[in-house]
Amino acid sequence: MCKKGLVCFLGLILGLLTSASVTAQEEGLEYGFKSALPEMHVFITNQFYNYGKAEFGRYANEGDSKLAGHSVFIPMSGYIDISSQLNPDIKAEAEFELYRAESVKICKLRGVWSPKEWFNLSMGRDFVPIGTQDKSYYPPSRFRMFTVAPYLYRNVMRSSGWWDTGVFISGKKQLTKQVTLLYNISATNGPGDSHQSFNLEDKMGIGTITTNYMYEHFHSDARQYLDNNGDKPICVRLALSPKEGLEFGGSHFKAKYDKEEKYGCDYTFYHLLYGSDKWDVACEYGRIGIDTKNNGKIHQSSAYIATSYKILQEKYVHFLAPVIRYEIIDPWEEDTTDKADRKSISIGVNISPVEHFLIRAAYQRTKEKGPELKNNGVSVETVFDF
Repeated sequence: MCKKGLVCFLGLILGLLTSASVTAQEEGLEYGFKSALPEMHVFITNQFYNYGKAEFGRYANEGDSKLAGHSVFIPMSGYIDISSQLNPDIKAEAEFELYRAESVKICKLRGVWSPKEWFNLSMGRDFVPIGTQDKSYYPPSRFRMFTVAPYLYRNVMRSSGWWDTGVFISGKKQLTKQVTLLYNISATNGPGDSHQSFNLEDKMGIGTITTNYMYEHFHSDARQYLDNNGDKPICVRLALSPKEGLEFGGSHFKAKYDKEEKYGCDYTFYHLLYGSDKWDVACEYGRIGIDTKNNGKIHQSSAYIATSYKILQEKYVHFLAPVIRYEIIDPWEEDTTDKADRKSISIGVNISPVEHFLIRAAYQRTKEKGPELKNNGVSVETVFDF
């Protein structure tokens, strides 16, 4: 990976596009046409963290030396989206993430067919429509009010997104003059361990209630890019929008994650999103159940509510928005001692001096059941999009 970060990454992508175009012209390849020029959109973020040593850990009482226990500037990250509208009904899209200037990840690589508003079909790599990760926390979203993801995505799901490869169907249907039905359905590879050197079901059998909180971050090991079994799980998300800017609904997903298809996991999420000229509100609850070898089926759950209110719009600045988020998590519901349960409140401000430039700053305070952990701290982020 080039050490100059995003500049080299942009140069690499542009170079590949130019090279591919020249090669196609020289060799007379029979695909591609001039009117299908791609659009490119870029999202750049730079961050600073200063959290206690027990934050961002694999377990509640174990930290991540890269991010926790000291103040640290995070190397720049970026998202580059390249899309081309081949005709009014068909588009192709590729999206890449420059992850902390260390590696390049493929987020989306798909073709989309949209003959009707109520029917969109895509094949390739995209978000699994569980929860509202694509709407509430994916970087360009208006509902991403804080730099650090809520526990629901950081611990129960995955803060950097859960993408998978498969078939995706979505659309919206006007039920009445004001009420709209929104739906998403996907059939994907599902969770597993195809990229790991161990069997995931064995890893999920390690540990006890008294030693650690082993069931946090299940998807850090279970998010695979291929597949390790024949299970192709279906995920469904349904929502209603009774007025512009307001949406509420739920999603469900059930899958097998091991090679022998003996062990499974299931998700149930509920959400409410509201966005207006001034107010943004995101509220979610999610619960996952995981089959384990030694402890039967375990469950973890989390909920949060976050809100922001824009003031000083187009007065001195593009906008200024105080933000607040309250959240709870139970990473092991079967643990009767509840020692891993946590509650957190984050307070901050988002300021956009000019359009397409944003600064986020927040302080997080966490309260635990049992001994107090060193996991409070601050985060600061700058965002440029173009």
